[in-house]
Amino acid sequence: MANSFPVVAIGASAGGLEAMMELLKHLPSETGMAFIYVQHLSPDHKSMLTEILSKKTKMKVQEIDDMDKIKPDNVFVIPYNKGIEVTDGHIKLIPRSETSIAISIDVLFSSLAEAQKERVIGIILSGSASDGTVGAKAIKQYGGLTFAQDDTAKFTSMPHSAIAAGVVDFILSPKEIALELERLSKHPLIKTIGAKNDNDDLIDNHNPDLKTILNLLYKATGVDFGVYKMNTIKRRIIRRMLLYKITTLKEYAKLLTKKNEEIDILYQDLLINVTSFFRDTDTHKYLKENLLPKLLKRKKAGESLRIWVPACATGEEAYSIAMMLLEIQGSDTTNVPVSDFCNRPEWCSNKQSTHWHLHQAGFRYRFA
Repeated sequence: MANSFPVVAIGASAGGLEAMMELLKHLPSETGMAFIYVQHLSPDHKSMLTEILSKKTKMKVQEIDDMDKIKPDNVFVIPYNKGIEVTDGHIKLIPRSETSIAISIDVLFSSLAEAQKERVIGIILSGSASDGTVGAKAIKQYGGLTFAQDDTAKFTSMPHSAIAAGVVDFILSPKEIALELERLSKHPLIKTIGAKNDNDDLIDNHNPDLKTILNLLYKATGVDFGVYKMNTIKRRIIRRMLLYKITTLKEYAKLLTKKNEEIDILYQDLLINVTSFFRDTDTHKYLKENLLPKLLKRKKAGESLRIWVPACATGEEAYSIAMMLLEIQGSDTTNVPVSDFCNRPEWCSNKQSTHWHLHQAGFRYRFA
């Protein structure tokens, strides 16, 4: 079950400790937010992070215990010899492989985003390589906010990677990040989001200002977002409101009428890929147990089943259906041939892709 308060996940590598100390120095101790700090550390040397960071804040700084409950106004630090993920609102330590250090921030950000959705704020501080970029994208997909340290970072590769990927909302110094977190902690939408399981009580589906926003989008883009998942739409709108320090939907609708470029930015925000395998569990269960078996039984000998999955982004929906069909047919010698349309023929030769494995299993593609 998701926590009812914002969770701030902070990732850093080389040069990140100094940035984190600066951030804590300017951050109030009572924001109502929980903080989780992950830094790339050597597995061979005991970490002194807890002792060092405790001197920079009045918040309780503690090393994470397995399944330790996340609490507001606390700073949780990853142990030097463990990996980390978040499950059902709890921090869970996992065995650390020799290579896991390279993606420890991505793992934390991504698992937090899935568990906490719009309650997550991700921050990438100084560091080398690109850890955090994938995780920041996940946070943004679920409606959270993202920060990256500006050129005050001693090592800019990590924050620059996320910035270049277009998944960062704020590019600031550690001190400025702290001040922005303080502002966000006082924003009425942040507090209301944390107290709800969804956005229905924040923005009613019949709210006239919501209809105005959807109409503006339709006129500008030709896309009717009124038929999209409304909870996702509202989550993205709230994200934009937080960025503009706007507290009411009426204010945001008024902004859209005056600032045409914001309509395009919101449009792009709404189109962020949130695809995953077997997304919408209930729907896939119905397809596997009811609809697909019926469609297969209706086919006569020699007839094929052709399935078109529109707007499938990077293909996870189409692949999910393909895998279900293969499982349904199993070892049946009278299998119905199944074909799909695909515009990425090179995937058939990539042995690392799901596409290749499905192709080998007999799932045939026609290239469009």
